[in-house]
Formats: sequence, C-alpha cells, structure tokens
Amino acid sequence: MKRSKSLLRVFAILAVVAVAFALRARAVAMLPVDYDEDDYLLAAQHYAQALVEKNWGEIINYDYNYEHPPLPKLIYGLALLPLPESAAIADLPTSAAPARSLPHPHVEFARYTAAIIGVLEVLALALLTPLAAFFLAIDTWQIKYTSQIMLEPSPALTSVLAVLFYLKSDRKWNVWLASSAVALGLTAAGKYLYGVAGIAIAIDWLWATFPKDGIRARAVQWLSPVIGWGAVSLAVFFAADPYLWPDPLGRLSHSVLYHGGYAATSVEVQRANFPIWQPFVWLSGPVPWHPGVFLLTLDLFISLLAILGLRRLWRKQPVFVIWLIAALAFLLAWPVKWPQYILILTAPLCAAAAEGFVERVWEPVAAWARSASRGKQARAELARSPRETRQSIPWLIPGLIMLSLITLFPLIYQGAMALTDFNAISIRDGINGGVWREVWL
Repeated sequence: MKRSKSLLRVFAILAVVAVAFALRARAVAMLPVDYDEDDYLLAAQHYAQALVEKNWGEIINYDYNYEHPPLPKLIYGLALLPLPESAAIADLPTSAAPARSLPHPHVEFARYTAAIIGVLEVLALALLTPLAAFFLAIDTWQIKYTSQIMLEPSPALTSVLAVLFYLKSDRKWNVWLASSAVALGLTAAGKYLYGVAGIAIAIDWLWATFPKDGIRARAVQWLSPVIGWGAVSLAVFFAADPYLWPDPLGRLSHSVLYHGGYAATSVEVQRANFPIWQPFVWLSGPVPWHPGVFLLTLDLFISLLAILGLRRLWRKQPVFVIWLIAALAFLLAWPVKWPQYILILTAPLCAAAAEGFVERVWEPVAAWARSASRGKQARAELARSPRETRQSIPWLIPGLIMLSLITLFPLIYQGAMALTDFNAISIRDGINGGVWREVWL
C-alpha cells in the first residue's frame, strides 16, 4: 500500500511538472515582447560579454537597472554564453512602448531559462503537495511572468525553497536551516520584495518558540537562532550581489531609495492610477491581454479556493498563511501596483487553494462516493434517516457550485471578451467591469 501511494505521488509530481513545462513553452513561443524584457535582455547581453572577456570589474560596476539586484540578469547572461554576439538592444526610455522585436535566438534562450526556473518552482512546491503545485502550474500570472525575460522567476523559486527548507529543519540548526538562510539570501539578491518570505519565516519561528516561562529569562535563547539565521541570509545576499561589493551600504541605499522615488514621481505609475485594491483585481481573474495563449484560465477559482482553505492551512502550516498575509499587506500598502508583483504570493496562495479544494470539494465528493458505493443498504439507511441527508447537503453544495463555476465561468468570460474590443488601452476599465458593461450595452 505504501509503495503504491509513493508511486502515485511520483506520478502526480511528474505529471504536474510536465503540465507546467508545456504551458510555459507555449507562452514562450506565443507571448509578445513585454515591458522590461528589452531592458533585462540588454543587461544580460552586457553581462555575457563581460563574462566572455573575464572583465570582472565591468560586472561589479555595471549600474544599468541598478535599482534591481543583478543576479537574475547574470543568470540570463549565462544562458546567452553559447550564442554568438548579437546587435546591442536600443536603450529606450522607461515610458516607451515595448520593443517590437528582440534578437533571435537570444530572446528564446533567455525566455526558456525563465521558464525552466519557473518549472523548478512548481517542482519544489510539488514535493510538498502536488495539488498546490498544479494550481501554481496553471496560474496564468505565474505562467506569463515566468515565461518572459523578467526578474521574477529566480526569486520566486528561492523564496519557496527558503520556506520549504525551514519547514524541513524543524527550527533546529542543521543543513536544512542553513539551506533556508542561503535560499533567502539568494531571494533578496534576486528582487528585494520577495524577501517578504523571510519575514513570514521569522514571525512563524518566533511565534512557535515563544518562551512560556517569560521572555526576560529566555530572550537570548529565543532570539539568537533567528538572528543567526538572518545574519547568514544577509551575508549570502551581499555575496550574491556583486554590484554592492565596492560600497555595500552606499550602493544598497541608492538602489533601495530609488523605488520610493519611482513610486512618488513615475509618470507610468501616475498614468495607471491603480486603486489600493488593485492586487485583488489581478487575483480575481486570469491575464486579460493575450487571448489564446493560456489554455486554462482558473485564476479566480484558485483565489476562491484559497480563501476557503486558509483555516485548514493555518492548522497544518501557518508559515504559508503568514507569508500570504504579509505579502498581500505589502502589495496593498505599496503605491506601485504592477501585476507581476503578485508573484510574491502565488505560492502560498496555491498552497491555500489546495487545502480549500481538498476540504470543500474532494473530501465531500469522496464521502458521497463512498456512501453511494455501499449499495442498497446505504441508500435504505439514508432513506430511513432523512435528517442526516439534509445535514449532508450544505457540505456538498459548495463543492458542486465550485465545480460548476470552474467549468462555466471561464467560457462565459472569454465569450464576453470576444464581444468587445478589449485591448491594452482598455485594460484597467475592462478588468474592473468594463467587459460586462459593454456586453450589456
């Protein structure tokens, strides 16, 4: 029995990984060039050339996109090493439209690098729970921003690894906890805001180990392991960010403070004028801009299932709930509401969705199936006990409604979009109800 379950789990993991790769390969081939892809590919070209020439000083002092750590761009640069040198990409203003094209096959190599890293994130989550990994594999926002030349794939992967290694360590200093610290350092060296996973780990750790006999007597014993773990993470962060080496504090402050100025003065942010609740809008539906690219558009139902599964996930793995809440709080507070930012919470969101699906869909349906398989005797017992039948109905209805919505709503929404002239210019109005308004008119 155990061997059968193990084989079934391995099969499920392999199937989820295959789905994740297939969906991302499709996106790599079909997605148009997006904002920032030209910038990050330009930086990757520069790093690739510096690596070929072994010009380490150029790697350390290259300040293009200094507001973001260089690690993801270095990874893309490594992917370009086998390719011949291409013409340099034009450095366009940030307010310019996306480039019409990027050099081939460089863009494909970089995009597939992002996609493979995204698949590795799915695999990492699958080792914990294949169902959560399946939701992560089909999430359209996750597919889009891990199939393009973006900063998101590598910190998204290492943030998941940081949490998984922490859970494996049982909060004791061992190789798993050291690996968690290393993964968190690499996360911050990929993109600062993904470090929210480290905040979730610290809160969960301190909460679980809070001294019951008084904080005064055991404050050092309570805090020192977390501080040591954080110190290792910080050391790895600086080691993985060569731009900081000549002047760690000065360059770090220059990089971090850029984001505050950008949020306050950016023309793009002011033009978008997204409301404070915009992250909920992104989470309430699939990517609206690329019809035909995404085969499954179940993002809304992933979010709904996550709400239903939060309580169960809290009982099993509270660090994921803390991670989700902390990430959502940051997204609501931060004035810049770009859609790719929600990838800081898609992993815990999918973990919660898996628990919601099991509790509200799978277990009620499985219980109903077991009851139905008992045959005439079970049906006779149910007939003799109408009260029990009535009591079971509220547990079955949410699952049946959810299955119906998962089947029907995406088809209805896609049909509604097809009746409008929905495009990049009307994104904000369309996802805030404009599609339904135009259909009604």
